[in-house]
Amino acid sequence: MNHGTHKKHENGKSSLSGLAQKIKPLVEDIIRIQKQAKSLGIFVNDRELLECTGCDLVEDVAFDGSLITYHGDSDDMTDSGLRFEEMGDEKYRCPVCGTVSKAQFL
Repeated sequence: MNHGTHKKHENGKSSLSGLAQKIKPLVEDIIRIQKQAKSLGIFVNDRELLECTGCDLVEDVAFDGSLITYHGDSDDMTDSGLRFEEMGDEKYRCPVCGTVSKAQFL
């Protein structure tokens, strides 16, 4: 009885590798679309939203999917236009106070 989804063909090759080849173009399309969305300022939900521990600047997502920032201690949730600077190694710098935070990627 085979309980897994990993089956072997008569030639010994896994059907899993065949499936991977079939979905590879779809994965490439998703990556391309995510890059386009990011370039347009749309949050693609690949990481947690950032919150600065130094000055309380927070990221949020507007109804249209765009990434916005505002100060969490304010009643005004209008987009400040400021964006956290991506520094590499999953680190981001606050544009207000310079605090560096590590993002949690999903």
